[in-house]
Amino acid sequence: MSWKVLVTARAFWINGQKANDALEAAGCRVVRSPRAGPYSQEELAPILEGCDSIVASSDWFGDHLFAACPNLKHVSRCGVGTDSVDMASATRFGVVVTNTPGAMTEAVADYAFGLLLAAARKIPQGDRLMKSGGWDEYPGTLVVGKTLGLIGLGAIGRATAERSIGFRMRLLAYDPQLERSGALPENLRHVTFCSLDRLLAESDFVSVHAPSTPETRHLINAERLAMMKPSAYLINTARGALVDEPALIDALERGIIAGAATDVYGEEPLPAESPLRQAPNLVLTPHNAFNAVESVAQMSMASVTPILDLLNGKRPEFTCNPEVWSAPSLRMTELASAR
Repeated sequence: MSWKVLVTARAFWINGQKANDALEAAGCRVVRSPRAGPYSQEELAPILEGCDSIVASSDWFGDHLFAACPNLKHVSRCGVGTDSVDMASATRFGVVVTNTPGAMTEAVADYAFGLLLAAARKIPQGDRLMKSGGWDEYPGTLVVGKTLGLIGLGAIGRATAERSIGFRMRLLAYDPQLERSGALPENLRHVTFCSLDRLLAESDFVSVHAPSTPETRHLINAERLAMMKPSAYLINTARGALVDEPALIDALERGIIAGAATDVYGEEPLPAESPLRQAPNLVLTPHNAFNAVESVAQMSMASVTPILDLLNGKRPEFTCNPEVWSAPSLRMTELASAR
């Protein structure tokens, strides 16, 4: 069995050569999209025609695309987030969806803490000034000994918490599901679980690590930004949909919070005319938190492993819609009864 595999993930193109070689060694024909994703369904459908699988950026997948591409059997998200994939639609059309959990945990946690430091100590402002020929002072705020509030304490949230230990930070966390389970590693037993309102009111830094779901859309809105200290900073390396961007801009312009840093946006790529680009005390980066060379190589290999599994008659370990295996429409019919 030989597959045609489309790749829209830019990071895979740059640091996924070993993963690419593994696909070709298995007899696959690997093709790049004309540009890196994300693509809309309408843009992607003609490019994906005739392909069996896709190593996907944050491209959009739903009824339109699955109906237009009947040969497509598998979507491999080159990343952990699957909010751009309509899982119910994928299952209805019999398309297997996988992702790469764990591959970018350390990279994103590094970056989240880097953004925290950059915002608190005004490092980007100093860089811009120096490169323009200037010289001045930018009073920042200390990070050591402050309170860090983590919204979501999954793998990346926990890794970010670990990085705060060296800064002797007090840790608050909002993660009702994890709080109920009590499944915290020994080195994070000092984390205090609390309500979201308390976390926002007491934290000097709030770092967002929750998944993007209909329930978490605009979790951070005008009302919740107003709960934060005027000296506090908001950091978002999760998903843009978690933060109400107009409300954030307003909070920064009015001094409701001291600053923010974000790597993710409601629309990506961020439009050139976006008012976020002019917001004061806001550090912006282009969805790059995952992008450490080592992590991308690991993520790229993790994104092709399920393709190789499928080619060898195995069900991939990280199937995001496991109910697809019993769907009458399953396009991988030879795996319908596989274990």
